[in-house]
Amino acid sequence: MGTFFDCHTHTEFSSCAEDVSLRGYVEIAETTTQQFAITDHSAQIFYPPDQPWGFWGDQVYELFEASREGGRKRLDGYINTIRDAQCGGMLVGTELDVLPDGRKVFPDDLLKTLDLITGAVHSMPTLRDERPIDEVYDEFRFQVTALAGHGMDVLVHPFRLLLSGDVPVNDELLEWTVQTAAERGFALEINSHKQFPEHDLAMVRRALDLGVTIAIGTDSHRTEEFGDFSYHEQILREAGLTPDDWYAYLLAPPRATQEAAAK
Repeated sequence: MGTFFDCHTHTEFSSCAEDVSLRGYVEIAETTTQQFAITDHSAQIFYPPDQPWGFWGDQVYELFEASREGGRKRLDGYINTIRDAQCGGMLVGTELDVLPDGRKVFPDDLLKTLDLITGAVHSMPTLRDERPIDEVYDEFRFQVTALAGHGMDVLVHPFRLLLSGDVPVNDELLEWTVQTAAERGFALEINSHKQFPEHDLAMVRRALDLGVTIAIGTDSHRTEEFGDFSYHEQILREAGLTPDDWYAYLLAPPRATQEAAAK
């Protein structure tokens, strides 16, 4: 371990996690030099425990409004729990969700306390309702722009939702995504949890052209995924980078938070 900074991991606080746990990450942080950020899904903590998938349902707005007070308490408690456990190379972050109207599922003041904000396009009504592809693309652009406006540091698994829904990602949309990352200053993730090598490679090559930072994320939902950077290395090599080049182009943990975590 210790090869890359892993910007994207999950604990038992993410409903989609399998056998990963905060305790397990603490043991890794205490016994290795691996640097990583805990980034559980904001919506799965904000929404009630008995409705962790409410963000993905038809009542997303109604449930959001009804959950404001409880959601804040749950996220505040979550941050405190991760902070209390923080040690070694561990950072405290989130995988930020936004509603279809662009509002973030995270109180602003709490969001500002985090070490790293990753953002993801997780739920698109146009995709669910099988709307025309131009509408799907427009909603994707809207959500990415909203995430950037909320201070996102990394756009994780940029095209997963589209590709998993059998929506093609054309050259124009890929170019828009990389151009937006360059303009708004966020990194783009190579994600190994679900792999799309053709699109990841095209994205990385264009990102290198435009000076966009590349982030490494295992998106660990299982313990066996954590620390496995073989897919990331494959994409970086195919993009024309040698190991000597990697760190000039990759996201590194913020120095201040890195030093604080190690105390």
